[in-house]
Amino acid sequence: MAAAGGQGEAVADGVLRERNRLAAELHDTVAQGLTSMHLLLDAADREWTREPGQARRLVRQAAVAARENLAEARRLIHDLAPPELDGGSLPEALRGLCAGAEGARFRLEGEPRRLDWRVEGAVLRAAQGALANVRRHARASATVVTLTYQPYVVALDVWDDGVGFDPAGAGGGDGLRLLRRRIGYLGGTATVESTPGGGTVVSVCLPAPAPAPASAPVSGSAPALASASAPATDPAPGQAPATAPDPA
Repeated sequence: MAAAGGQGEAVADGVLRERNRLAAELHDTVAQGLTSMHLLLDAADREWTREPGQARRLVRQAAVAARENLAEARRLIHDLAPPELDGGSLPEALRGLCAGAEGARFRLEGEPRRLDWRVEGAVLRAAQGALANVRRHARASATVVTLTYQPYVVALDVWDDGVGFDPAGAGGGDGLRLLRRRIGYLGGTATVESTPGGGTVVSVCLPAPAPAPASAPVSGSAPALASASAPATDPAPGQAPATAPDPA
């Protein structure tokens, strides 16, 4: 009886974890896409009489967003990796993501390697969510997405020079809560550092051990997780929470 009860609890826990994972997926993909479509169509409606050409362009952009979200919904149904990673690498996917975001630039540090698809998917989703927040809230003129490969971890840092906010006062919102939950499932950490008027840094760090050489025994343990470029100390009042990445 005790064994059966323990098995039932394990199944229930697994179901809850999967529901939470899907909630995070839906927030970062379908919900963000629907928001984008709503904004585009609302703008098109305002321009319909005054600037019909611009209105048609906005409607076409909304149609593209609808097709992309349909593809994402189908991927979620079949529980597959993000379509941006099909046939390509994580750095390529992040570089393409930045190319489609105004004022965003991609930086790569370390030697890229293939990671577990769940890790790569989580990093990509974190970047998508962070860039969506920059677009909707930050009013930033520059954003830098940095992907860093270290021997035992992979780190993502999204820096912007926008208006910033008080993370304690804002409570982080659903996006940050879901981000931390998603990354936590994979044994990683997610942090946000920001000050009003001082920009924002979103940092994600996930375990990603490099394959051991065939002739070398695997021993010891991985070092503690640490973000590649997140600041080590709290920023001074009125200053940016992290030094802006050097221009490429």
